[in-house]
Amino acid sequence: MALQRYDRESLFFFAYHFNKNHRAIAVVWAVMSIVFCVLSIVAFTQPQWIGDTEDSPGYGHFGVYQYCVPDDVDATYKCTGSFTTFDTILNDFFRATTVFSGLSALFMLIVVGALVTFFCFKKGYVFVICGALELITAIFMFLACVIYPSGWDNDELKRICGDSSGKYRMGDCNIRWAYILAILGIFDAAILAVLAFFLASKRAKIEMYTSSGAVTKSELNGLGAETMSKRSMPITPAVVAVPTVHQEGRESYSEYSQVQKRPASNSNFNL
Repeated sequence: MALQRYDRESLFFFAYHFNKNHRAIAVVWAVMSIVFCVLSIVAFTQPQWIGDTEDSPGYGHFGVYQYCVPDDVDATYKCTGSFTTFDTILNDFFRATTVFSGLSALFMLIVVGALVTFFCFKKGYVFVICGALELITAIFMFLACVIYPSGWDNDELKRICGDSSGKYRMGDCNIRWAYILAILGIFDAAILAVLAFFLASKRAKIEMYTSSGAVTKSELNGLGAETMSKRSMPITPAVVAVPTVHQEGRESYSEYSQVQKRPASNSNFNL
């Protein structure tokens, strides 16, 4: 009996701290997914993938679907291109980059929206679905970053970056921060996908503990008998023993004592 109690307390201690650490990691994963969703949208919308330098013959910078050049009227930059109209994108390689990077941002928006479903469905299934979407996001972002340099063989880009520019050659231009952000997004999405699958597998262990009856859900949330406060513990009233007073020549018994019968004495003697 003592061994069974010790095993149950050990299992409760392990499951309680396991669930606590699982929740902390899940919160970190959710926050990082939201942050990466914002960064992927910024990398998709900003035309700062490559741009001019001090040695380039022209001025301007390029994104996945639009490029910006100085306006002839004033000194501001005028951007051209839209992801809703593919005819405004410079070439087919930039169009493919627009599709893959746009789908990456869309899938991350779905992941962020799926965080609300943790209150409706089983958490293990939600982790698996979000992990699969983040893995697809990493693949699509990788394809976008690989395909994008193939579109550098363009007349508009050569006018700004020089005639030495071509496929996988920027000429006198340089990589801007949005392209670097997209490259880092590949590793971020892959790490988040692995972490989501890890949380899904660990969640299955927690559900196994609670469904088997070894540890109840109330105990797993920290409401077990070992963690109850003194205020919530039942208090049993104590019985106070009252001493009895014995008078001379008279026997008296306490209220809480049991009266024992004396054996009958044989007062008649047979002569």
